[in-house]
Amino acid sequence: MVDQKKPKPSHLREVGGDLLGVSRFLARKDPLSLLAEELGEKFVSYRQQWDLASSLDYLPPFPLQVDYELKTQCNLRCPICPHSQGLPPSGELDKDLALSLIKEGAQEGQLALGFGGLWEPLTSPHLAELIEVARSAGLIDAMLNTNGQLLTKERSKELIKAGLTRIMISVDAATPETYRKARPGGDYALLVENILGFLAVRQSLGQKLPILRLSFCVTRYNEGELSAFLAKWSELVEFFSIQSYGRFPGGSSSLFPKNRPFPKPGGICSQPRQRLLIRASGEVLPCCDLSGLGLGAELGLGRVPAKSLKEIWASEGLRDLRRRLMGPKDNWPNICQECQAKYQAA
Repeated sequence: MVDQKKPKPSHLREVGGDLLGVSRFLARKDPLSLLAEELGEKFVSYRQQWDLASSLDYLPPFPLQVDYELKTQCNLRCPICPHSQGLPPSGELDKDLALSLIKEGAQEGQLALGFGGLWEPLTSPHLAELIEVARSAGLIDAMLNTNGQLLTKERSKELIKAGLTRIMISVDAATPETYRKARPGGDYALLVENILGFLAVRQSLGQKLPILRLSFCVTRYNEGELSAFLAKWSELVEFFSIQSYGRFPGGSSSLFPKNRPFPKPGGICSQPRQRLLIRASGEVLPCCDLSGLGLGAELGLGRVPAKSLKEIWASEGLRDLRRRLMGPKDNWPNICQECQAKYQAA
């Protein structure tokens, strides 16, 4: 159960979640099935490889997915994010470098890419171009994580035409009052307008993609609105992600909800077998979690373009991390242990 007070809308069902047990997906129909219907056998093959890597039984010769942090700029200061503590910016990923990395990935068999990282990707003017190049080069899945504040109808049209396959918008509220607490600097009315505008543009273009996910991170100040959030959007969007709050270093324990959606988080971590994250500075990380900010340096992964993605993927640092993550948790790197512990702190 993701809401201990009220049931979720009856037509929604649980369709998966992450391996750490800190998020669950709700949908009318499995979103991966929707994508497979639109994208075909290549997408099915990609997800089969992803699932094998998730079980720690398979290591692809190149990351299946590479995530890009394009620009260290964000228009909000959300308390669940390190930006609320004044995380310093580190510049912008060079467009030509990003293009070369996308082409390297396509040549090496990469199948998916995502845009997000720790900042807001819609602040980058190059986003649609990079998606279009990636899809044209053969990548089957292109994803975007955003707060939605900059998702105008014109940007929606650009992204849809570029070939975006999934868009994930963080909402965390069902009322303007709660949204102001969850997303300081944001405008709830504008967010609703942008989401509805995206749906209208997608329909006008006769497209089913990108599918739309809305996310809700459960905290002390919004836990009473989860049912209203689901009811508001359940007939309009493809799926939901209901997430546990995890306290980052310097974050507040007062944000933990009274009734946690998933009371026993903890599990395996397969991300270093599936993906890499490239920060705007060129630093490469083995996962997409905020807790892993220092892990790339600890493992000696280095930066692009000084090292190629293929070289980093095969590095001794990543090989050692994968071995350790298959063993007991007390042998995991401290950063990885802290990543799990942040969901359990009181």
